[in-house]
Amino acid sequence: MSLPTIARNTLGIIGVPLTLWNLYMNRKNKVSPPGQIIKTKLSEVHAIVSGEGPVTVILEAGFSSISIDWCYIQPEISKHARVISYDRGNYGWSKTKRKTMTSLDSVEEIREILRHLKIKPPYILVGHSFGALSMRLFASMYPDEVVGLVLEDAAHENQYMLSQENIKRIKKFKRLVTFGYVTSLVGIPRVLKQKIGRKFLAKEYDESLNYIGYTLGAYKSAYQEYVDSITSASQLLAAKPLRQDLPVIVISAKNQTESWKKNQLLLTELTSNTEEIEADTGHSVHLENPKIVIDSIIKMIRRNQPF
Repeated sequence: MSLPTIARNTLGIIGVPLTLWNLYMNRKNKVSPPGQIIKTKLSEVHAIVSGEGPVTVILEAGFSSISIDWCYIQPEISKHARVISYDRGNYGWSKTKRKTMTSLDSVEEIREILRHLKIKPPYILVGHSFGALSMRLFASMYPDEVVGLVLEDAAHENQYMLSQENIKRIKKFKRLVTFGYVTSLVGIPRVLKQKIGRKFLAKEYDESLNYIGYTLGAYKSAYQEYVDSITSASQLLAAKPLRQDLPVIVISAKNQTESWKKNQLLLTELTSNTEEIEADTGHSVHLENPKIVIDSIIKMIRRNQPF
């Protein structure tokens, strides 16, 4: 058992009244999942599956985000293809017994979902931010099954390596997610209104966000995912290069730091068939200007439609 977990449990025992109040609030605010629960080897994964067609689009959300982050994207893409979004680890409505939350864990989980649903290739992979790491790893591991890759303001593995440039930022953020995890049992983040994931989406998801943003699993997953981010980055560094003719669209947000923009340029060199789109938005293009993401995915789908 890790020191943060020991500290969390100890604090939960000391602050029993707060712990009971927090657990009560979780039960009180509970909302049923909008999708289905799929049992895999180690998890109960919440997934939203919609649409139909010969091509399947897999949506991977960013750090601390979940399936309903794609609420503006999935309904539109479902008009053209089958679409799957899901909740990693213990985010959202999912539960897992996995001890780690690396990009490889995500790929393995997705593969189990696809087997359970009996959904065969070809696949178009879409990854936002941190979620792009697992989509790239998937494409590297199963090159014959992937026919397109859309990277939305994607994190590059350089972002998580302990370089001189990154170490201060990484340590600061690690302290933040550790504090959230350690104090989550007694409900301190709830008192401070510091929920995991989105503060808002479409109005219809307000109750869901108020529930899933404060679950114990959400804080645990945010902590574990960030602790494992260096491992995830190492997995990408060790992965085989992408198939050079693989169509890739890199959507890069203009309102980002120079360091982030520099890494975006590296992503444009992933294959010889990569194009870049600059979005005049912040980091979450799929929420700020969803049409850019929708059009990019549809472009990939049309490349693979029989005529």
